[in-house]
Formats: sequence, structure tokens, C-alpha cells
Amino acid sequence: MKNFPRHISTVLGIETSCDDTGAAVVTNSRTILGEALKSQTRMTVRFGGVLPTIASQLHAENIHHVVDAALHNSGLSWNNLSAVAVTVKPGMAFSLKVGVQFAKELTTTHGLPIIPIHHMEAHALTAMLTDEGGGHSLLALARGLEDFLLLGTSRDISPGECLDKVARRLRLSWLNNGQFAECAGGQAIEILARNCPEGIPGIQLPTPRSRDRDCDFSFSGIHVAADRLISQLEQSKGTDLSTPQKLDLTQLSAICASVQTAVTRHLCRRLQRAVEFCARERLLPVVSGGVGSNLFIRGALARIANHYGMRLVAPPPRLCTDNGVMIAWNGALLHDAGLRIINDSTHVDFSPTAVLGEDIRDLVRKANIKVKPLKLTSRAPP
Repeated sequence: MKNFPRHISTVLGIETSCDDTGAAVVTNSRTILGEALKSQTRMTVRFGGVLPTIASQLHAENIHHVVDAALHNSGLSWNNLSAVAVTVKPGMAFSLKVGVQFAKELTTTHGLPIIPIHHMEAHALTAMLTDEGGGHSLLALARGLEDFLLLGTSRDISPGECLDKVARRLRLSWLNNGQFAECAGGQAIEILARNCPEGIPGIQLPTPRSRDRDCDFSFSGIHVAADRLISQLEQSKGTDLSTPQKLDLTQLSAICASVQTAVTRHLCRRLQRAVEFCARERLLPVVSGGVGSNLFIRGALARIANHYGMRLVAPPPRLCTDNGVMIAWNGALLHDAGLRIINDSTHVDFSPTAVLGEDIRDLVRKANIKVKPLKLTSRAPP
């Protein structure tokens, strides 16, 4: 059994904000001692999206095993832990409830303090785990563990949700006898886009909010435009609408590449404005959240960073999606700083909605920064 000095914060983190059940044991010295993750991707693809009641039911079925596996993999006992950290906001209410209730039971049983975690703060701080120079999220500034400035946010759906919707519209889970049956929609699109890196010849999906000089995102327009394009291609082929897959592989790959490029272009233009707004500060852009696991998007953002003489700091793809490691790491940092340590877990509750830090989007908008879009190659990075 391992033992650590008292000054080392060793925290068990639990993540159940959406459809992945994750747990990990991490120290404030950047050491991942053990982790475990149970994905619901297969069920999500099967039902065409995340169903809150089913997601929470699967969390309840998996959480005991996942937490036990993470602790077992760490080689520690409950007596070696400093605290239990758990995602409390934002997320799906039913899913959050499972994780929070289980964390409360653990802390009561083992006499440990509980540390409530903001899901997006954890994503933003993951880069500090894998890179000592990291610590700033894509369009927010992290001035401290609990001090964030929000530069931009999505006004409708997330980029990941946009990609997932297009993947469902294309019925990619049916392709090649279920090749992508266990892949998230965004992952399937990224893989297929490699077959046709130039996208659809002569067709460029619109870049949303191109005239708005702020850092807010809007991906619903890309989804609507893609849906319209898919319908046009299907009608032009006179395809039998009763068949599961209406388009051939070449067309599917071209659509995937076009959609991925449109999403990337929108992200990059917002990042350019954010970087120029923060030019007076010494900041490193960080890609996190599920979009950071897409290597094509990551490569494009790296080119933006290079253009401004900066270095892109991005966690490994597996740590960009929801996981217990980022929750445990955030908890270890907070415990080491003596922040949010709660000994009576009855005072901890969950919340489906939550803002990230101080909203300064109006300041960005009033700065009226015009950016010159950089030419982005549509070829995916190796």
C-alpha cells in the first residue's frame, strides 16, 4: 500500500455530469495514480442522443464499479485519500444527482471532506495537469483556481452536439455493418473526413456570426445548412428513402469534411479575436472540452496559436472528453489551496446550470476587434 507525505493532496474525483461515468485518484503533484471510465456511447448512438433517465440509470449501475476500479488501480486505501471531489454543476440533473449522492455516501462512510467541482472549470484547468505552463481555457481566462473571465460562450448548441446531429442525420452508425456503432458522432465524422480532406468541391458551409465582433459561438446554423445540403444530395440521387444509408462513402466523407471544416473555421475566428483581445497579457491558449479531442480542430487551433507567436497547450485527447481525472485534479488543486473543502456533505447540492466566472463578453464586443481570417488547410493533420 502506497503512502504519501501529508503535504501531498490525494483526491478521488467523480464525474457524472452527462453520459460518462468516470473516477480517478490524482495528486496535486501532477500524478494520476488510478482511473476508470465507463462510457455510454453505444447506448447514446443507439437511441440517437443522450436520454437523461437512461443515462442516470446507467450511472447508478456503473458508479460503484468505476470508483472501486479507480481506487484499486491507484494502489491506495480510503485512509490515504485527502478528499473526494465530485462534479456538482453544470450538467444533466438526473446524472449529477447520482454522482453527488454517491460522493456524499463515501465521505460520510470514510470520514473525508467533499469538494464540489464546476465541470467547465475542471475542463479549463486540465492543461495544468499535463503542462506546467498551461491553465487558460479556450475563450476564458483563468486568473486563479476560482477566478475566471468569460470571453465567449455558445448561444445555442455546442460544436460536439452539431457534429453528433450531423452524424445521426447521415446514419453513420449503420455504415459498413456498424463500423461506427460504438463511436461518438464527432469521432465518426473526423474519421470519415480523412477520406475526403478537401470536402465538397465548390461548396462551403456558412460561417456563423461572421459580422458579429464578439467571441460567442453559434453552431446551429452549420447543422441546419448541413441538413439542407444532405437532403439536396439525397433528392438528386433519387435514393430509396426506405434504405438506412442513402449516400455513398465518397459523398458521406465529403459532407463530413465540409461540416468539420465549417465548425473549425468558426472556432478559429473566435479564438483569433480572443487572442487579440488578450494580447496585452501573457497567455497560453488551451483547447479542452470534447472538441479538443478532434485532431483536425486541434491542428487548426495550433496554427492560429503559431501565427500569434504562441504555443498551443492541449491535454491528451482522452482527457479532453468528460473523465474523472479532471475532477480529481481540480479537487487536488483546491484542496492544496484550502478552498471549497466541506466537512459536512449535507451542505452540498447539484445544479444543472452554472456560469463560468465573470462574464466580460460585453467588453469583448465593445472592443470591436476586426480579425483577418487566416487561411486554414482543410487537410487533417497526421
